[in-house]
Amino acid sequence: MSQVTEPVATAAPQAAPAAEPARSPTPGAHPPASRREARPVVRLRTLVAAALLTLAVVGLIVLLAQVFGLVLDFLIAVVIAEGIRPPVQRLQDLHLPRMVAIFAVYVGLLVLVTLVVTLLVQPVVSEATSLAGHFHQYQTNAVNLIGSVEKHLGITNTQLGSQVEGLLGQAGQYLLAIGGTIAGAVGSLILVLVITFLWLTTAGRLKSFVVDLFPPRAQPLASDVLREIGFRMGGYVRAVAINMVVVGIVTGGACALLGLPSPVLLGIFAGITAAIPMIGPFLGGIPPVLLGFTVSPGFALLVLAVIVVIQLVDQNTIVPVMMGRVLALPALAVVVALLVGWALAGVLGALLAIPIAAAIQVLIARVLVPYIHHTQGRADPAYVAAFGEPAGDGSEPSPHDR
Repeated sequence: MSQVTEPVATAAPQAAPAAEPARSPTPGAHPPASRREARPVVRLRTLVAAALLTLAVVGLIVLLAQVFGLVLDFLIAVVIAEGIRPPVQRLQDLHLPRMVAIFAVYVGLLVLVTLVVTLLVQPVVSEATSLAGHFHQYQTNAVNLIGSVEKHLGITNTQLGSQVEGLLGQAGQYLLAIGGTIAGAVGSLILVLVITFLWLTTAGRLKSFVVDLFPPRAQPLASDVLREIGFRMGGYVRAVAINMVVVGIVTGGACALLGLPSPVLLGIFAGITAAIPMIGPFLGGIPPVLLGFTVSPGFALLVLAVIVVIQLVDQNTIVPVMMGRVLALPALAVVVALLVGWALAGVLGALLAIPIAAAIQVLIARVLVPYIHHTQGRADPAYVAAFGEPAGDGSEPSPHDR
C-alpha cells in the first residue's frame, strides 16, 4: 500500500534584516573625532601666502602703471629701430662696421630732419603767427555765419552762437598749448632715439640668446619667427612714414590751391594725423573744413569734398599697396587692436597697436597653430621640422615629447 506523501511546506529562509537607515546627527551633537580630523582646515601659513601673493600682484600692477610711459617709449624705439634696420644692413653689406653703419644712418636722418625743419620753420612760424592774429576774426565770422543761417531758416537759439564762440575760444587756447606739448615731446624723442640706438647695437646678440634657449631642432623656426616679426614692424614704420609725407604734401597743396590760410600748417597736421590708423584721416580734415566755414557753408562743403577725395585715393591706392605687403592683417583684427590700444594708452597706444598685432599674428600663425595641429595628431610640416612627428601617428616619439 503506497503511501501518499503530501508536500511538506518548507519554511522560507528568513530574510536578512534590512539595513538601518543612516541616522542624521541630531542638532547640537558633536561629529566623531575621525570626521572632525578629515575636515579641511585653512592654516595660517596658507592665509599668509595668499596675502603675500595678492600684495605681489598689486605691487606689480602699480609698478607697471608707474613705468607704463617708459614701456611705451621702449616699444616705440623698438618699432623705429626695426624700421631703419634695412639701411643699416645695406651699409653693413658694403663692409662697414655695424657701429659705423648705425652712426651713418643716424647722421643721415638728422640731416634730413634738420633740412626739413629749416625749410618749414619760417613758413610755419609766420603762418602760426598770422593764424593766431586773425583767429578772433575767424571766430567772429563763424558766429555771424551761424546767426545768418538761423535767421534764414527761421531758427531762434540764442545759446548756439555763444556756445560756438566758447568752443572756438577753447580751440585758440589749445593752439597756444601746442608749444608746451611739443617741448615735452622733444624729451621723449631724445629718449626714444637713445633706446633705438642701443637696440640696433644689441638686438643681434639678444636674439641669438633667445634663440639659443630653444631646442636645437626648433632654433631655425625661432630665428625665422623673430626675423618675420622684425620685418613686419619695420615695414609698417616705413609704410606709415611714406604715407604721412604723401598725405601732408597733397593736403597742403590742395589747401593752398583753395586759398585757405596757413596751408603749410594744415598739410603738416594732416600728415601727422595720417599716422593714426582709421581715425587719422577724419582728424586731419577737421581744421581745413572749419576754416572753410569762416568763408561760407558752400566753400566748407567744397573743402570737405576735396579732403574726402584725397583720403579715398590714399586709402585705396597707397595704404593697401604698402600695408598689405607687410601686415596682411584682417580688418577685424585692425579694429580690435586699435580699440585696445586706444583704451590702454590713447594715441600712442593706437599707433603701436598695429605693429604689435602683426607680431602677435606671426606668433599665432607660426607657433600656436602648428602646436594645435600637433596636439590633434595632424601632421604640420613646421612643427614636425622643429619638434618631431605629431602625436598619435604610431611613430617613435621625439625627445621633446618624452
